[in-house]
Amino acid sequence: MKLVICLVFMLISAKECDKNKAQMTNDTSSQVTTEMTEARLQEEAMKINYKAHTRGFFLQIWIEGDSMSVTNDYNLKDIRKYQIPKEEKNALMALISETDEKSLPGLEPPSKAFRYDGAPMAHLEISKGEDTYKTENFDHGTPPEAIKSVVEKILSIKTLFEKQ
Repeated sequence: MKLVICLVFMLISAKECDKNKAQMTNDTSSQVTTEMTEARLQEEAMKINYKAHTRGFFLQIWIEGDSMSVTNDYNLKDIRKYQIPKEEKNALMALISETDEKSLPGLEPPSKAFRYDGAPMAHLEISKGEDTYKTENFDHGTPPEAIKSVVEKILSIKTLFEKQ
């Protein structure tokens, strides 16, 4: 009789352990899913704007969600819109996550040829929700070192679409 009671008690304990383990797995799984969803929402709410211009040149690139809009028209009438490939978007987001957006306004440009029309004047703007961070003007083609990889990636994605 004692043996039967011990076996029943062990079975009940084992069932409770399985329930707790399943509950912990579900909690961990839902936490990871929630974190992934929040990261995706932040990515979708992020807007990136790159603009370069001088008297005879104009380029503006907007990235919102999975799309890129590009124009060379000062009046913003001729805008081309493209769907960014997932691997390119992921690479860009990885570069942006390595960048401290709050430091953008204080970045010093490596050269200032834009001041005398020696190069198109450019700036990068990153918006996350209500917060917008914009760089000081820099030479198109010579961004500050802290954002060089991001600007190069944006321009390489644009070039990818021009080749098609």
